[in-house]
Amino acid sequence: MGRGFTYSMLSDDLVAQILNKISESEDIRSFSEVCKQWLRVQRLNQTSLRVDVGFPQILLTRFPNLQELRVWEVTKEKPSKEAWYPTETGLEIVAKSCPNLETLLVSSEYSVLGSKGLRALGNGCPKLSTVMFDEMVVGNEGLVALFQAAHNLKGLHLSSNELVSDYACRAIGSSCITTLELKDCPYVTTDVGLRFVANGTTSGTLKKLILDGCQGITDNGIEYLVKMRCLEHLELTNLSEGVTDVGGVAISTIQTLKELKLSEALGMSDRTVVALAENCHNLEAFALCLWFHGDVSGASICAFSGHKCLKHLALFGDNIHMSDVEVERIVLGCPSLESLVLDDSVVWNFGSMQDRARRVIKFGSYDRPLPHFTGTTWW
Repeated sequence: MGRGFTYSMLSDDLVAQILNKISESEDIRSFSEVCKQWLRVQRLNQTSLRVDVGFPQILLTRFPNLQELRVWEVTKEKPSKEAWYPTETGLEIVAKSCPNLETLLVSSEYSVLGSKGLRALGNGCPKLSTVMFDEMVVGNEGLVALFQAAHNLKGLHLSSNELVSDYACRAIGSSCITTLELKDCPYVTTDVGLRFVANGTTSGTLKKLILDGCQGITDNGIEYLVKMRCLEHLELTNLSEGVTDVGGVAISTIQTLKELKLSEALGMSDRTVVALAENCHNLEAFALCLWFHGDVSGASICAFSGHKCLKHLALFGDNIHMSDVEVERIVLGCPSLESLVLDDSVVWNFGSMQDRARRVIKFGSYDRPLPHFTGTTWW
């Protein structure tokens, strides 16, 4: 009776409006299991799908308006003809079934996507703007093919990849991407790779750059970043000993920079922090973490007193030496500051601080996302 009432009284548009008002995914699934019309409308309106490798291939054909597909590999069982796996054929199926796809994430330890499949993906999904590859799921030839075919690509995220090298940075540098994240990719995060990115088309398009575990980068590579004409967000984590205050001072000359996050900057010291405070006039958010490397004093942090734009400051680590008095000084001396996040594992004595300082100071942990930083926590 209920199913007939739905078919006879409710249009597809009305069912879609109702579905959009339901926040609980379990409720949506329950309704779809008892009414074919709800199931069909749900599939037409569903834009995101998160599945494990080995899901039935036919599933893709049921969601023609899919915009986001995230696939994780949790098994290395032998592929079956009916299951989807990150292979050339698998990508060709995505290209044919998901013409509206905008975001793709694939995480796999046992498969490598080749150039044929990635080229088909770029050609078949013209709206594709963000790709995220975790583990060694893609190599140089595959990335080059993807960039040649996917003309609207804006974001590339690679993690834990030893197959991609500086060779792929030529294709990356020739693109118009706005976001590039390389995490634990030892053969691509080098001075040579940064030179390709800084001297290519990306020098005028890249707004966000995140480099984590970039042991092959030295001051020479950091100095190439000065050529980036619209870089607004920069994260450098686990730098090599080859990055010193020379690189830090170079970063301070990037006038477009609005958000900066430095973590375990081995060779950076007070000189870098003072240069950032004096030269990065448009900086709105700065996070500094020095647990095991580097050495920064509270006096250098206080150089941000009087800064006109800084809104959010986060300081973590035993190698940042700052007293209670210096904490209050930076808060009172920087009228634009809205939050100063300090390590919650440190005992501070703020009993005599002024009310404004109390309101601005927050406590947090570096392993938790910072609310005012637009970095990525995407896996």
